[in-house]
Amino acid sequence: MGIRLRYLAHDLEVPLGEFFIGRSADCQLSLDDPLVSRRHALLTVGEGGVAIEDLGSRNGVLINGARIAGRQVLSDGDKIAIGGQEMFLLGAIEPSSAHSPRSAPLWTRQQNARTVDMSEMPAGEDDGATAIASRRSLPGLVPQHPDKRVHALSLIGSVADKALALGRVDEAERILQRSLSDILTKARDGGVGAVQPELVEKASMYAARLAAATGRGSWINYIFELNTRLELLLPAYLVDELYSVLRKVKAVDMSILRGYAKRLRERAGERTPAERFILQRIEGLERLGALK
Repeated sequence: MGIRLRYLAHDLEVPLGEFFIGRSADCQLSLDDPLVSRRHALLTVGEGGVAIEDLGSRNGVLINGARIAGRQVLSDGDKIAIGGQEMFLLGAIEPSSAHSPRSAPLWTRQQNARTVDMSEMPAGEDDGATAIASRRSLPGLVPQHPDKRVHALSLIGSVADKALALGRVDEAERILQRSLSDILTKARDGGVGAVQPELVEKASMYAARLAAATGRGSWINYIFELNTRLELLLPAYLVDELYSVLRKVKAVDMSILRGYAKRLRERAGERTPAERFILQRIEGLERLGALK
């Protein structure tokens, strides 16, 4: 059983399992709101129902206007307030309707579940993460797998895509801004290998869409800086899209594009014929940008 969260007039699909909400880009739902802690709340979706837990956040979690303490079971239509953001739970079944052992709530922890020492969790979390770390260990809680970061960005991106389809360009940019900025920061701090290539491709794709919608060259700069720092070759479909986008945007920093093309040329001898063709297409972008 999956559920939906209605947020900003869009429905987000939430699958079975754990779903973190917070300000961090590592959360499945990342909220760009100073009142939201980095890891603010945890939704747990099971066959028998849905529960939400306040992870020790500074400003709390409100359900239908009342602040919760710890974990609370949710019902269909409940209003969830986190920081200054509101969302509604849709599609949840009532816990009382679950009778069979198979429908036991997922948040019921098993005795033999894997226990992870919280010292393994990434440093630098505030508020909610500090509260998690204050427990010596939590059964079954593991650091987020890179694939989940891709899934989280896809969820946020789907909301942004709907906003773009409705002509709400500023809203789409605001939805994606924090997550995309965090990815670039990780690339700047960690260099090659710091960010999963699939996540970089997703981030580049959404940046290209924002560039086309806003006309801002800063999103083109974002794409080339991100891929330069991680020494990744853009996929062919995205290079083709950039030919169209580059004609629409203003204030592209050509030094970043030239630097990217130069870095790729330095390793041209190691590339396959298909990759060398993409490199030629990128050099064409360099020439196109110089004509603007």
